[in-house]
Amino acid sequence: MQKISKEDARNFLVNYQGLNGAEKRKGPDGVLDYFNKVRCVQFDPLDVVGRNADLVLQSRISNYRSEVLQDLLYKDRFLYDAADKMISIIPTQDYPAMERIRQKTVEQLKGILTWRKSLAALDLLDEIKEYISKNGPLPASKIKIGQSVDSGAWGHKKLSSAALDYLYHSGVLGISCKQKNHKVYDLAERLFPAEILNATDPFKDDMDFARWYLKRRIGAIGLVWNKNGGTWLGFYVSDKTLRTQIISELVASGKLLELAIEDSKEKFYIRSEDADLLGKPARKDIAQFIAPLDNLIWDRGLIEELFDFSYSWEVYTPAAKRKFGYYVLPVLYKNKFIARFEPEPNRGKNPLQIKNWWWEPGVEINDQMLAAIENAFVRFSNFLEVDMMEEKYWREKLKIQ
Repeated sequence: MQKISKEDARNFLVNYQGLNGAEKRKGPDGVLDYFNKVRCVQFDPLDVVGRNADLVLQSRISNYRSEVLQDLLYKDRFLYDAADKMISIIPTQDYPAMERIRQKTVEQLKGILTWRKSLAALDLLDEIKEYISKNGPLPASKIKIGQSVDSGAWGHKKLSSAALDYLYHSGVLGISCKQKNHKVYDLAERLFPAEILNATDPFKDDMDFARWYLKRRIGAIGLVWNKNGGTWLGFYVSDKTLRTQIISELVASGKLLELAIEDSKEKFYIRSEDADLLGKPARKDIAQFIAPLDNLIWDRGLIEELFDFSYSWEVYTPAAKRKFGYYVLPVLYKNKFIARFEPEPNRGKNPLQIKNWWWEPGVEINDQMLAAIENAFVRFSNFLEVDMMEEKYWREKLKIQ
């Protein structure tokens, strides 16, 4: 077992995630390059200063615009929305391999529909599929089939909407586009290439799939431990007994490397093909604003262990109980989290505004750090397509004399 320092572990993660400023990813090719590496970026519909997936990409892709991702999803179809780590965006190439996840998802949905007294939605599947086949892409609001239903605060209000969700997760329907946050559904056969839809499941059994899926999930972050947490949300990987067995097999076969990290009692794992990043320093002159559900910080416990940074996303926390704010972005500098930043929701306001900024305890502020933060503000303003703040304004907000 190789032993590394926490500094080396932080450098590895920053470099692996392309947050060091050294990788010049640009445009659609840059976005696809990142997706081909991590295979999964979590989707969240909240749009305060960009949705989560866009915030992930703005910190890694030069001059990123959200239209690039939309085109890759709904025009070029190189990416698609799917259940993975919660609801995620993944490469369309993975569609055949994810058949078992679709099966597990619809099995789970049957239980949810039963609990919400909406199981009658399954009686509408053929009728809704035929309706979309004849009428083309439609949002749920345009389909008047079946009755309304009281399925609770989080459930669908119409049986037809529940049926659409079931057909989507089963792979019968796909998302033609989105109108704001509303899915527009169409037949999957009209959205994806036949060779993708007709490809056979590449795995011989559940264990064969689970080995691939777990190693793929490790690749979404770069370095993991085997403790329950945000990394391991989802089918197969959330089962710690199964996960432990597979990790042991992959270490024994040389497909994973087991690491010990100073001052930690845990064991950590990386894919063997990523070992060349060990020992490489992270670039020292860049700051990044990190998305709340960024791949880097999926596992809050691991981040606290390695970075000494405690972060929770407080959007669903009652305002009176929030420690910081509603939509707060961690600020990464070099290989450390130095602050957290709450941007003011920007709807046509120029320039960008800072609602709150909190420095981490013990941070030693210097001119090099401030220059990197200013550059991060410039890039973030460019992403939002607003003017850059005046220096006097942001220095006052950061409490810099």
